[in-house]
Amino acid sequence: MDASASGEHAVHVPTSNDEVWAALALGAVPSAGLLVGAIAGLFSRLKHQRIAMAMSVGAGLLLAGVSLKLAAESVRVAGPMAAALALLLGAAGFSASNALLARFGGAHRKRCGECVQQPAESQQPGSGVAIALGNALDAVPEAMVLGIALRDPVVPLALVIAFSVGNVPVALSSTVGMRAAGRRYLFIFTLWGAIAIGAAVAIGAGYVGFGALGQAWPPRLQAFGAGALLAMTAETMIPEAFHNSPRFSGLLAAFGFGLLLLVDATTR
Repeated sequence: MDASASGEHAVHVPTSNDEVWAALALGAVPSAGLLVGAIAGLFSRLKHQRIAMAMSVGAGLLLAGVSLKLAAESVRVAGPMAAALALLLGAAGFSASNALLARFGGAHRKRCGECVQQPAESQQPGSGVAIALGNALDAVPEAMVLGIALRDPVVPLALVIAFSVGNVPVALSSTVGMRAAGRRYLFIFTLWGAIAIGAAVAIGAGYVGFGALGQAWPPRLQAFGAGALLAMTAETMIPEAFHNSPRFSGLLAAFGFGLLLLVDATTR
């Protein structure tokens, strides 16, 4: 049997410099969403309900991207059992890391501060580091799955759009919360700048690295990242989206989900 057909050995596909730069450029698009949200959070005075509405749409977009573009594809390629196991492992890994960071003050890193406040450094020393690490953790599964998805000959525009638009309210709410907790503008902007650059570089590095893996690994890793994204959405985005928010937040989440359905249908 051919090694490539069995999926047990790596199938090395040469990666040109142009391909790497293209992957970096596409990886920078979701990172730009983080910077847009951070800048809006630094200089706007949006109320919690407005932020919650944006977060609801963003959660719907991410849930659609995970279910339609990641989990479904992983099941098709790797099989339901392997995909489900990898997805659960990804969710477990994120939840365990998130629980650890919560002990040091990183639990409410996506809260805007109006309904639930982030801890100030004077209240919980070291919470700024926990919030920074938590926001960096939130970007890891996104970089993983996008690095894999870009190996596809057809650019996954729906996934890029879901991450890009979904990142805006994530950074917006977190930034407003950090500002309300008394954190300095320089700290906030440096944090999001570092995460944005790191995420784009990680996507490019993933694009190169995942090309050297056997055929069996990318769909499993994609399911692992999808599980981590599901856990991240449930534990950090949905609480802000639905706590003391408009009663039509579920409709806004469905709007985000349906919007990605339409984008996916028109970009195939």
